[in-house]
Amino acid sequence: MAGMDAFLRGMAHNMDYFGSLTTGAKSLIEAEKSGRSTEHLDFGVAAMCASCAACKAIIYCSKECSERDWNLGTALKKLGTHKEFCPINKSHMARHGETQAILTQFPWGRLETDGTFNDYVARGRFDVLGGSDYGFWSHRGGLVPHNFGTEELKTLVENETYARILTPFFATFDHLDGKDLFKEDHLSDVDGWKLETRLIAYRQFPSASKRPQIVTEFHRRISNWESWYEWRGLSKESPAALLMSFPLSAYWLVTHCLQLTRASVGRPEKRVPLHLHVIGAEVELNYLPLFSELALLLPYHDIKLVLFGPSVEKLVAIAKKSHRPSLAGKSSSSAPVFAYEAPKECGSGRIEIFLHGASSLWGPEMLSAANEYGGRPDGAIALNAGLGAHRTWVPVIQSIHRAVMPFAITEYTEHSCGIQRATFPQIVRQIYAQPMKEYPIELNPFQRPGQRGVPCFRLPNIVNGFTMVVCKPEP
Repeated sequence: MAGMDAFLRGMAHNMDYFGSLTTGAKSLIEAEKSGRSTEHLDFGVAAMCASCAACKAIIYCSKECSERDWNLGTALKKLGTHKEFCPINKSHMARHGETQAILTQFPWGRLETDGTFNDYVARGRFDVLGGSDYGFWSHRGGLVPHNFGTEELKTLVENETYARILTPFFATFDHLDGKDLFKEDHLSDVDGWKLETRLIAYRQFPSASKRPQIVTEFHRRISNWESWYEWRGLSKESPAALLMSFPLSAYWLVTHCLQLTRASVGRPEKRVPLHLHVIGAEVELNYLPLFSELALLLPYHDIKLVLFGPSVEKLVAIAKKSHRPSLAGKSSSSAPVFAYEAPKECGSGRIEIFLHGASSLWGPEMLSAANEYGGRPDGAIALNAGLGAHRTWVPVIQSIHRAVMPFAITEYTEHSCGIQRATFPQIVRQIYAQPMKEYPIELNPFQRPGQRGVPCFRLPNIVNGFTMVVCKPEP
C-alpha cells in the first residue's frame, strides 16, 4: 500500500512529532485571530486513493485492493468481506452528523477537510502536548499509543517493513503510563491540568465560586458535555473534555448503561457502597485524580475502583522494585493509590482507587466473596476495551456471563461493537452458559470529541465513542 508507506516514512523522518504539531497549532491560532484563511493549515489524514463509492467508509490504495477486499476481504478477512459489510457501513456512516456536532460545540473542535479531528493540535493550542512531564496530559502518543514492546509490535504489524519503520517511535514516545505515580504525592489541579485557572475542572476547590453545586440540586441531569460544562461552570474554551471523557464515560456506564446507581440514591444517613472493577486500564493511570469526578457526581456514595491490566501490573512491579516510597510503591490491596472525599457542599462522595499488581489479567477468582478487595464487585467496566482485538477477553466474557455480573464497555467504533456482539453467543455457549437476550449498543454522549485520524477508514472512530452492555442481570 503505497499511500501507507509514504505516510509511515514521513512520520518516521519527523521525530519532533509533538513539537511540529504544537508549532502548527500556534500558526492556526495566529491565522484565526488575524482573520486570515486557515485552509493551508490542514492536519487531517490524506486519503491514499479513493473510498468505496457505496459506503465511503473504507479508503483504498488501489483499484486492485478494492476489488480484492470486496470479494475476499483484507484486514477483516476472518470476519467477512467488504461486500458483506458495505450495507452495514452505510448505516454507521450516518452517525457522523451526531459525532461532529459533539466536536464542533467546542471552539477548539476543528474539523479537518477529511472530517477528522487532530486532538494533538488541540492540545498544542494550550501547550499541553508532549510525552512525559505534561501533568495529566502525559501520554505515549504518536503511532504507538499503547505500551507495546518491540516484539509485540512485530506481531501486530504483519509487514516487517512497517514494523522497522515504527520501531524508532518507541524511543521517541517512551512514556510509561502512570509514571507520575512514582512520586510521593499526587499532582495538584494546577500542576496536573497545566491550563489557565479559568479552564481547570478542580477537585480541590480554591474558592466557593469554583465549586459546583451538589449535583442533585442542579436543574437537569448530567447527560452530555453541555450539561457537564454548565454544572461545572466551565467555558467550552476549556479542553477538559479531552481527558474527562474517561471518568465521565465510567459514570455513564455505571449510571445509564448498567443502572447500578443514581445520583439521587445516596443520603447523608444512608451512604451507598459501589465496588467496581476497571479491566484493561492503561492511559487512565496518567490521570487517576480526575476520577474524583465520580465522587462529585454521586453524592453520599463510597466508591471503590480496582484497576486491572498489563499496564497496571508493569507499573506496580517497577514501583515495588525501584520506587518503593512512591504512591504506586506503597499501594496494595488494602492501601489505595488514590483517595478523595468531595466537600460536604457537594455531597461528601468518596472514592478509593486500588491497583491490582499481582497479575496482568482479570480472573474469575475476582468474583469470589473472599477476594482481596472485599468481595464480589457490583460490576465491571472497560474503556476502549477492544474485546475483539485481544484473545484474553474471551475468558473474561465467559466468567462474567457465568456469574451474570454487570459489565459494560466503551469502544472506538460501532462497527467493532457489532462484530463483537455477534460472537458472544458462541463464546458463552462454550461454557454452557446462557447468552444475554440483548447487547445494547449506543452512542456515548461523553465520548472524547472528534473523529480519530485513521488512514484507511472513515467509519465513526472515536475514543470512548460507543457503549455496549456485555452483561446485565434481567430485572
